[in-house]
Amino acid sequence: MNKLTFLVNFLAYVITNPKAGRQILDAKYQSRQDSKHRVFNYAEKKTQLDDVIKVLFPQSQHAIEDFSKNTAEVQSHIGSFFDKLKNETYPSKKKPYPLEYTLDNKSGLFLYILCKIIRPEKIVETGVAYGLSSMYILQALFENKKGTLYSIDSVFTPWQSKEMIGSAIPSHLRKNWKLILGSSSEKLKETLSALGPLDIFFHDSLHTYKNMTFEFDTAWPFIIKNGFLISDDISGNNAFHDFYSKIDMEPFVLPQNEKSFLGILKKS
Repeated sequence: MNKLTFLVNFLAYVITNPKAGRQILDAKYQSRQDSKHRVFNYAEKKTQLDDVIKVLFPQSQHAIEDFSKNTAEVQSHIGSFFDKLKNETYPSKKKPYPLEYTLDNKSGLFLYILCKIIRPEKIVETGVAYGLSSMYILQALFENKKGTLYSIDSVFTPWQSKEMIGSAIPSHLRKNWKLILGSSSEKLKETLSALGPLDIFFHDSLHTYKNMTFEFDTAWPFIIKNGFLISDDISGNNAFHDFYSKIDMEPFVLPQNEKSFLGILKKS
């Protein structure tokens, strides 16, 4: 598809789907506003995965290497899934999300380890895309034989579809997964109110200051004592920094690829 055809199709979609059009424009505006502000440098706060686990769970008898071996099948499945997409054009119905949206393996392993150790009953995640972070969580829930992951994600571009949300997740892991279709601004409050106390909240949707602040403020009261608030891509704006400063807590910051960081807060 050439650029002109793409533009014509995109404009036609926006005209016939005004709500989605407003969402796209608002997201672009928020990102542009965020780019005008200096962002906190997390480099000095970063902690490696082994140290994060040792501090959070000093009584754990399992080595990181053991957990990593347990996720080898997940990593292999992700590799095979991406191999099928590598020759597809982005954006398109077959490749609605860029491969850059992929979760860093260390962050995926952290999510897996966390769920294996605390054995959560309820997890809420915003933003799914192909479902890579979801897979690590769901693998742990599958092994735990308990717990449910509630994932909130929306379709607001012409190349996205409900079918492609979480399309990487294999069928045997879907028993513990509930997809809630819609944006977090529409669905998060009602979802949390319906579920009640929450073990883990994981932000991985629209990474703008406005949206991240809304999600953190909304989810925090529902997280139980010793529960977790986790945020992907905290280095794009100051939402995570301002939130943990407001509640007077110190986070764990896990380095990811290309100067990106995963933010972790344990509620005391």
